[in-house]
Amino acid sequence: VGMRQKGKWWKVIDDHTCFISDKRIEELFAQIRSWTQEANLSFFDRKAHTGLLRYAVIRATRTGETMINIVTSQANEEEDLVRTALTKLNETIKPSTLIWSQNSTISDVSYGDILETISGPGVIEETIRGSRFRISPNAFFQTNSHGAELLLDTVDEFCGDLGDKTLLDLYCGSGFFSVALGSQARKTIGVEFIEEALEDARVNAKLNEVDVEYHHAKTEEFDWSKFNADVVILDPPRSGMHDKALEDVLRILPETIIYVSCNPKNFAREMVQLQNAYQVESMRAIDMFPHTPHVELVTKLTKI
Repeated sequence: VGMRQKGKWWKVIDDHTCFISDKRIEELFAQIRSWTQEANLSFFDRKAHTGLLRYAVIRATRTGETMINIVTSQANEEEDLVRTALTKLNETIKPSTLIWSQNSTISDVSYGDILETISGPGVIEETIRGSRFRISPNAFFQTNSHGAELLLDTVDEFCGDLGDKTLLDLYCGSGFFSVALGSQARKTIGVEFIEEALEDARVNAKLNEVDVEYHHAKTEEFDWSKFNADVVILDPPRSGMHDKALEDVLRILPETIIYVSCNPKNFAREMVQLQNAYQVESMRAIDMFPHTPHVELVTKLTKI
């Protein structure tokens, strides 16, 4: 139970400290590791695709809430054994919420398609710059809450005065930008394909009493030209924008783009085309992932 071994996807380094995670996460990791030694549950073999225990996903918020999501293979006849072990885990470490996720496929991913809440509300809540965000087990949220505040500050600064403008948040996820900045704009729209994240975004908008119009769609398949957005926030996945999404940007040509990239190499590749219509007005790198080569790059692009 520990970190994945570099260069060997099937191996794990036992009891390895992660020096960049929240201290509360490390405390919970140590307790979960002890539990696995007593739980009498088999470990998943990534080559043979046998065994139960796959992942322990641990989240902690700055407000002190904790979520543990134990991901197993589909339990079938061992269901009662797993549930008994999880009940003991909950009694031992008392997280804010404990989730059991079953992955019914052989895919080596840290989430499941069958979810059961063992204790607590099944979600946790984080507060960034006064905005409240609900985080559900499979939804993405910024991994570094302290860095997330700097990220939000930067995007807010680059957006400028939104008072009479329409703000469009593409790849909006659980509404991190649209909820936090939505009250400043005349109109705010968010587009997201992952349904669980979009449901979180809608809940977050209600939590913060912000009026945001959300659409369930892939960015590359959605016609957002009808909104006549003045400011567009682009926060695509690490792989960057889909070719069709990039074509749409260059066809619709909004006045201002705030591009948030967790992979500057892919952003540089897309800038080869974007520079034909946009100039870089501001750029800032935020170290969301300390002691790693990764940074979050925020760029303000204005139409030439």
